[in-house]
This record gives sequence, structure tokens and C-alpha cells, in this order.
Amino acid sequence: MTENRTNEHREFTRVPIKVGVEVRAGDVVIKTHETHDLSMVGISFRYQGKPVEVGTLCDISVFLEGVDPPIHVDMKGKVGRIGEEELCLEFSEVELESYEHLQNLVRYNSQNIDVVDKEINEHIGLKRKE
Repeated sequence: MTENRTNEHREFTRVPIKVGVEVRAGDVVIKTHETHDLSMVGISFRYQGKPVEVGTLCDISVFLEGVDPPIHVDMKGKVGRIGEEELCLEFSEVELESYEHLQNLVRYNSQNIDVVDKEINEHIGLKRKE
């Protein structure tokens, strides 16, 4: 998947990325490396496991491998959309240290860091500045 903001009404750029993800949603635990894309407010990945409902609250960890010590980005969120073989999660809370890692993940995987920086500066955390 490529970045595409021209015809979408998204507040944050989505970037294609392959990372490890662990999701705890009720009694369901999902572990995958088959991610599609990531933004400052969500992640999508290939999923064919036990069914989960839209709106289910979850704990989400994204793992950055190949660094020592390993880095994990921890968030709280909910299931936003379920596709044929895809699960999309929306972030609602991100710890401060994790937020900085999330920003860097999106920035450095983007084709246009300036656009990502502008989006981040227009928000306070995950919420738009008023």
C-alpha cells in the first residue's frame, strides 16, 4: 500500500510498514508480522483468526525488531473495521514514550516527512488542536 492523501479525508498519513504486532482484545490474542500500514491513529494488518467485533477495546503493542534493546510501542484502542482478511485498529491512547516512537515510525517510513510533521503539529497527541 502506498501513501494516499489526495482523495481521502484523513487527518494523518498512512505509511506502508511491516512490523510485529500483538493485540489483546477481550479473550483474543493476535500476533502477526503481516501489517499493511500504520498512521498516528491506527494500524491495519492481515487477520484470519477468531472473530472480533467492531468497537472491541484492545491493548496494542508494535514491536521494532533489529534494535537492542528491542523497542515496543504500546497503545490502547479499539477495532475500527474488519475487512475480508484485514483488521483495522484505531488508537485512543498512546503512552508518551511510545508516542515519540510512533511519530518516528511514521516519519521515517513516509515519502514526505514534511507532511507528516505538519499533521503532527496540527494535533495535540491524537486530537486536533482547536
